[in-house]
This record gives sequence, C-alpha cells and structure tokens, in this order.
Amino acid sequence: LPGPDQVWSLRKLGERIALSLPRGDMTFMVGELPKTGQLLSCSLMSPIEPHISADEGKALVADTSKMLLSLPVQDEATPVSVSRRELFLRKR
Repeated sequence: LPGPDQVWSLRKLGERIALSLPRGDMTFMVGELPKTGQLLSCSLMSPIEPHISADEGKALVADTSKMLLSLPVQDEATPVSVSRRELFLRKR
C-alpha cells in the first residue's frame, strides 16, 4: 500500500512490477481493494506444498519476517545517523 503522503500512478490491474528490495528482487502484481485503492501484492511461496513440515513452516515464517523487517520505513528526508552535535543544533 502507498505510505503516508504517497500517491501512486494508477496502473492496469494485473500488471506485474519488479522491485529491488533489501532481501532481493521480487515481482509484485497490481491489485485493488474497495475503499483502499490499488496495492501491490507478492506471493512468498505459491503454491505452498501440502506436506510442508513444521520446521519448513517455521523457516518460511522466519524468512518472511526478515524480509518484511528489512523494508525501508524511514522518511528519506530524515538523516540516517545524527551526531550529538547535529542533534543539539537542530533544536535551535
């Protein structure tokens, strides 16, 4: 979904878009939800094997969590590292 104050160009439903993410390149498909608008979705494992073991399921969840937590969520206008001097100078 678009983040706060983001506006995405409308795309054709079903269009595929390749994105480079910190955990690697992934292909997303354009979809749409009522009242929400367009969104991008990506299958992490499709189809899931019907005989997946508990350990394989746990590994899938762990890898998915790592991928989701690696997505950049910081505002690009905010400096990544701030020295103590910069921190105190901003308050002036």
